[in-house]
Amino acid sequence: MNRFHCEIQYVPESITLLNIISQPAPFISEYMNRIAAKYGVDPDRQMNDVVDLLQEIEDAARAEFAKDMEDIRFFCGNQKENERIESFANIMMLAQGNHPKVQPVSEFIAGLNRMSDDEYTAVFYKGVKEYGSMTVEDLDDEKPTALDVFERIHQMDASDGEKLHLQKLFIHHKDYINKFAQLMERSADVLKKYEKKLMALGNKLADSYERILGDTSMAKYIMQEFYQNPPIPGNLEDCEIYVSYMKCVAMGCLFEGDDIKNVKANVSLGVIFCSSIKISDLMKKRATLDEEKVLAMLKLLADKSKFEILSATVDAPAYGAQLASMLGLTTATISHHTSALLDQNLLTLDKVDTKIYYRANPDMIRSLVKYLQDNLLRD
Repeated sequence: MNRFHCEIQYVPESITLLNIISQPAPFISEYMNRIAAKYGVDPDRQMNDVVDLLQEIEDAARAEFAKDMEDIRFFCGNQKENERIESFANIMMLAQGNHPKVQPVSEFIAGLNRMSDDEYTAVFYKGVKEYGSMTVEDLDDEKPTALDVFERIHQMDASDGEKLHLQKLFIHHKDYINKFAQLMERSADVLKKYEKKLMALGNKLADSYERILGDTSMAKYIMQEFYQNPPIPGNLEDCEIYVSYMKCVAMGCLFEGDDIKNVKANVSLGVIFCSSIKISDLMKKRATLDEEKVLAMLKLLADKSKFEILSATVDAPAYGAQLASMLGLTTATISHHTSALLDQNLLTLDKVDTKIYYRANPDMIRSLVKYLQDNLLRD
């Protein structure tokens, strides 16, 4: 059963809006133009309506925070331009954490302030572990300390200045949480002015996918389109679908539950994915090689660790801890490398029980070799 939730998730949406305005203006329209060009999408009226509304919201937020940009850049300015719309603020505020999907910002902050130091350390550690990664892995009953957090930060693919900045946010989180909470509240107020328009788009999206899916759950649909329907234990028929607005191109599936046989699927679906976009077409476009993609792949393969990960997963899949042991790397470093390889479709993944297994993608590697032969060995 698919249950669509079009209510605005003000906690993550308010942070995302702040992340957006920390970047040069205009962000939304240029970002969406790049995405459309990358996947060969010819925007229709509905897609243009989405982008126009989100750009209007961005402009309104920039006007609201015109005098606060120094603070916003302090919390959100480390975001790498043109990449995922997230920043260290997502880690500090636990936007990725286990909180109710739809709740007021004030209620969320109150719960955050009630957390013990050990609880906050654990979720901050998890946030650092997952930051910038395409996959989410369990902590495996880890009870990390502050030293573990610092070690994780040290292993991140970031500049020394960014690492020190993140350490500062962790050490002084009680002060910074309440300061950033005020920005979140105002960001949420901007979004509330557009609530009816946003939810109208969300309801239209839900109607479209109810027709597309029929009796198929959204979780099964995503696993089939993205991951060639890997074996996932459990019942995927029960599916909660949350519409994502400011992260309008987001699409992902998270499985929750203590018993792997009774997991619950939570899907995030960006509001841009209207009925005119076929995910299968996007995946085919993603697998189509051009000079830019080939150069990006070759750059990855020039890195010894990434090459070794592919080599190690040609004959059999392996999960993160196995790869770390095989290659003498930390699991944080493995996560960084696998995320980059997944992004270029050089790896595929399967989730079995609580582990994510990685396997080299032979089809993409063959396509890369053929492209090089066709362009560099013209006989």
